[in-house]
Amino acid sequence: MLRQRIITAVILFIVIIAALWMGLWAFTAVAAIAMGACLWEWLRLAKWNNALCLLIGFAAAVFFYWLEMFQPIDVNVLQSGNGLLIISSVGTVIWTVITCVVFFKRMSGWNVPNPLAWLSALIFVPCAWFSLMFLYREYGAVYMISVLAIVWVADITAYFGGRALQGPKMATGISPKKTWSGALTAVICVLVLSYVLYAVAPQAPFWTNTIISKLTVFASAAILFITVLFSIAGDLFESAVKRTAGVKDSSNLLPGHGGVYDRLDAQFAVLPLAVFILLFIQGL
Repeated sequence: MLRQRIITAVILFIVIIAALWMGLWAFTAVAAIAMGACLWEWLRLAKWNNALCLLIGFAAAVFFYWLEMFQPIDVNVLQSGNGLLIISSVGTVIWTVITCVVFFKRMSGWNVPNPLAWLSALIFVPCAWFSLMFLYREYGAVYMISVLAIVWVADITAYFGGRALQGPKMATGISPKKTWSGALTAVICVLVLSYVLYAVAPQAPFWTNTIISKLTVFASAAILFITVLFSIAGDLFESAVKRTAGVKDSSNLLPGHGGVYDRLDAQFAVLPLAVFILLFIQGL
């Protein structure tokens, strides 16, 4: 199992690096396919007909790619006004509510209603898409990856921190393996790494550098804490949706990992938040 996970992870890493190296068209294609796959998996968890889910996922991937590559004027209009601010703020507000609910229900469990499951898919996938591509086109690949990396760092450090320190369980009703020690490890590691990187390379094109340079230490630390909190909530929300659906993985597209949604669940919460905070800071 571990060997298969490593092989799949290496292949995914190579695909992403190759797409970034080849440029906008290739990365947009990979990202669009990933988002379409997530939409397909997410709607299946909401008990939609599989053929309909496939059709919607495929149509979404084609639409995202077409809009990005062949309708640049429309994309620019969206970003030049309040369009992206509205999209990211809507995503952030809804994720704030979900974060509160998922932490309130973490011990008792949360049977996510099907309408909420499919409606969240139709809202959060486009929110994440526009947020991701905005970061990539306007700020570059490194800046975009710096946002994605917050989730990766939080996820990896939470896993190893939880295994090493054990302690009280955090969400037995939703994800029994998660611990408070793992969550605390994730918060501490993201904070420490962010401030160390800022001290070493303050001019580097990182989202965390923007936050730290524009705000006070307390305010930037609070935002980084909330970002990790959203990351955990995104993971727990998918776990709640899967437990409600009675499945372990969102699909078997990625051997050893489950589905694409399993790998991107936390990003759906973090990406709109990161863009909303960035746009808000720019408007100060």
